Amino acid sequence: MPAAGDVKAASLAISAAVLAIAGLLSFRQWHEWRRRSSDLSLDDSRYFRDQDRRRAIGALVMVLLAVGLSLGSRIPHLAARHANPWFIMVWLGVFGLIFVLLALAFSDLMATRLYARRHRGEIARERLDLLRDTARRRFDDDEPWQTPPAPTNGFPH
Repeated sequence: MPAAGDVKAASLAISAAVLAIAGLLSFRQWHEWRRRSSDLSLDDSRYFRDQDRRRAIGALVMVLLAVGLSLGSRIPHLAARHANPWFIMVWLGVFGLIFVLLALAFSDLMATRLYARRHRGEIARERLDLLRDTARRRFDDDEPWQTPPAPTNGFPH
């Protein structure tokens, strides 16, 4: 069984790493928010607002996880030869926060997929409209369609 000092040092290192990751993710999200264009459509604005909210909550959950990991490793698991209720509450809270973080990540993934699907549909509609307009212009021209010249290398099309 590892020494108590080893567990405390390891939990402190893990807590510091989780805290550093939360800080880096928060900085990255803030940087993206500052660089984002202000002339977005209503749907795009709503998507990015919700994304910012989800990611801010995720960073907050990571900070709470870091605190829970640090505290949980310092609480004795036994009190008066019985399970310490504080130990159980802290670690159940840590496990609950992990599930919250996973749920946030999954909801962010699904929202991003829906956002991408909507944009792919818009691109496909724009492309189809462009092709229709091009075909209509060619059909409406007085000159007949020009066929491309035959290749000069002797091979058929």
